Amino acid sequence: MKFTACTFAVLCAAATSAFGQVVISPTPGQVLSATEPFNLTFASERYFKESSIKISVVTAPAGGSFPGGAPVLDLAPTSHSPVDTSAIYSVLVAPITLYEGPQTGNHTVYVIETYNAFGGLPGIDLFAVPVIFE
Repeated sequence: MKFTACTFAVLCAAATSAFGQVVISPTPGQVLSATEPFNLTFASERYFKESSIKISVVTAPAGGSFPGGAPVLDLAPTSHSPVDTSAIYSVLVAPITLYEGPQTGNHTVYVIETYNAFGGLPGIDLFAVPVIFE
């Protein structure tokens, strides 16, 4: 019985990571240039009767104020998955911190997704990826 429950838990975790929203790039802990734009790729795998509308992206120093960086607002999907037509976003983001220019060290990249939830209700999700600017 324990083996079955454990196997079920592992399968659920795998399904969540495979079918949930995914920040493809940057990856957690990735070292990025503090002066050059980086590629952000986000795959919104909304299910059933939900659909992604747009995303906004902002960077902030870890443990610092939010937002720390100049936000990239209201991005429309750049493509759709050929498998299930889910929205895919890809954009270059400048790691400039508001009022202070480029900063090095630990930061967090936030992706704020606006979507149509089940039943047509609006929804917002927040995804965070820790990165390092050098």
